[in-house]
Amino acid sequence: MIFQRNNGLQAYDEGRRWGHMTSNLYECMNNVLNGTHNLPISSLVQATYYRVTAKFEERGTQAQEMMTPGLIYSNTIIQNLNKERAMSNSHEVVIHNRAHSIFTVKELVHPPSGRPVGTFKVDLDKRWCDCGEFQALHYPCSHVIAACLFIHCDYMMYVSYKYTLQCIFDVYKEEFPAIPLQSYCPEYNGIELCHNPAMRRDPKGRPQSTRIHIEMDQREKNTNPKRCGLCRNEGHSKNKCPYCTDAPNRN
Repeated sequence: MIFQRNNGLQAYDEGRRWGHMTSNLYECMNNVLNGTHNLPISSLVQATYYRVTAKFEERGTQAQEMMTPGLIYSNTIIQNLNKERAMSNSHEVVIHNRAHSIFTVKELVHPPSGRPVGTFKVDLDKRWCDCGEFQALHYPCSHVIAACLFIHCDYMMYVSYKYTLQCIFDVYKEEFPAIPLQSYCPEYNGIELCHNPAMRRDPKGRPQSTRIHIEMDQREKNTNPKRCGLCRNEGHSKNKCPYCTDAPNRN
């Protein structure tokens, strides 16, 4: 189900997701709406409206405050670039054309990820690096930074506009209007919907959730056999352990 949903989003996103297929956005919305899944429809809509309003105001204010002193990028992207910049100091660069756009970058030190050292092709004109991080993250990896520093080029020009504070602020700049009292709303003359009393939940007992579960909500069953907590053998519990004389319920 998740694969089909991501295929549909990727087919109509016009490249906005950069070819990535992930359910992170779905999980983010679940986090924002945490605790509202079992509310009535009217309360669910109201909680969604006010929580999204608070989130937009919070994120928009943060981006605006960071732009005030003249910052262009967020602290997160700057920290990531600083790490890549530090790694680039241990790379060896070779130029392969006169236009200074194609390079071979050789790692001399094992990267923090733990993978073995390698040699990667970097094409600045095509915004390409064999490691794949440049294409996936849309900001320079350590190999691209090493190539740019080798020819005295500013590697910040290869950071996508999507990481700028202005772009982040444009996402959250919309403001949600306050909902007026019902007495100020115009009179409604349309179709009226009435609830079905037969579908009302029984107030007695523990309330049952009607949320539709997907594959991510399913837990894997534990197939390991149960073992005794004292002797770690199968077939009995620690209360009836035949190997322990202190077992309280030993027969």
